[in-house]
Amino acid sequence: MKRVSIVVISILFIVSGPAFGFWIWTPESGRWENPKYSAKDTPGDQAVYAKKLYEAKNFKDALREFKKLLKYYPLSKEAPTAQYYVGRIMEGMDNLYEAFKAYQKVIDIYPYTELVDEVIEREYKIADAFFSGKKIKIVGKWQIPAKDKAIEIFKAVADNAPYGKYADLAKFKAGMSYKDIQDYNSAILMFKDLIDRYPNSSVIDKARFQLAECSKLLAVKPAYDQTPTNVARKEFEDFLKKHPDSDMAPDAKKVVDKLKSSEAENAYETGEFYEARRAPESAIIYYKDIIRNYPDTEWAQKAQERLNELEKK
Repeated sequence: MKRVSIVVISILFIVSGPAFGFWIWTPESGRWENPKYSAKDTPGDQAVYAKKLYEAKNFKDALREFKKLLKYYPLSKEAPTAQYYVGRIMEGMDNLYEAFKAYQKVIDIYPYTELVDEVIEREYKIADAFFSGKKIKIVGKWQIPAKDKAIEIFKAVADNAPYGKYADLAKFKAGMSYKDIQDYNSAILMFKDLIDRYPNSSVIDKARFQLAECSKLLAVKPAYDQTPTNVARKEFEDFLKKHPDSDMAPDAKKVVDKLKSSEAENAYETGEFYEARRAPESAIIYYKDIIRNYPDTEWAQKAQERLNELEKK
């Protein structure tokens, strides 16, 4: 038990409030302390006291007491639990981002605690809430969407336990979050990393589909550059080859057909460009390419018509 020399003194407060206070002298700190602001004699006693307040949903006082434990007994076996409950209190007060930061301290400061798995699960659920539309408070009642927070927390979950229960799911949803904010390059990198690291993941087919989808969304349609469209089509074709029976296969097939049509249209416009500049030989090359490589598109028939006209001339 902590030994203290107790001295009772009366102190007149100048500020408004009680006229007298009760203070004790603690040799450990070498100063007078008000018992109201000091911790219990042992970390166990402090933890029990703080938890009772938490269970009574007295979150404000419970938070203060758990923080006392962390301040006075940072190396005690009760400290990881105290830090964990700081996160729980923040969740209870609907302050989810602060809850995440509190939970992450458990991982960073006490990585060997048995609470790690539960902490990671709670972090994942917080990220999922932001991913699903939960907003974050900024000032007063003002709230804003928090996809960036979802990304930050999903990535933390994957980094905290690279081969844990939520790692592949966290990467997938981080990729989807990037897609939602139209950062397609980052989304592609996230989906590729998931595919490389977790080939047996339950979301591997979805990741391949989204990789192709994001490649498609990056595609542009200037006549001088069809590379993004070609890459997107190949990604979808790769998905169909590896997952022919997937529920998403029909959608992927539609996208492939649409992208092929886009490529054929681009080639047809290039052929028209050369015709307009009186270079029929070059135009014929493009029209024949359409007929050979995109026979099932509407542009193949149009290319054949133009080819017939040019050959007559």
